[in-house]
Amino acid sequence: MTDRNRSQYKSCAAVMGTLTNAQKAQRALSAAAIPTSVTKSGSSSSHRGCVWSVNFSCNQMENVRSVLSSAGINVKSWEADNDVF
Repeated sequence: MTDRNRSQYKSCAAVMGTLTNAQKAQRALSAAAIPTSVTKSGSSSSHRGCVWSVNFSCNQMENVRSVLSSAGINVKSWEADNDVF
């Protein structure tokens, strides 16, 4: 298996502040044929309280950023297999 194939299955996430924003993001990405799931994360050192994230395959990162930007959806942070960037 090549490195390219391995990165295809890495999980990335767009961290949102509210469930409503995560659901809006999921609808926008669904309209662009990008499969996603919404999950609730507990509090962590980088976020206060509960946060919601939209999970997707890392090979879709550029497409996800473009779709969310075009839809005017704000993302608190981006994560790739528990790495925040």
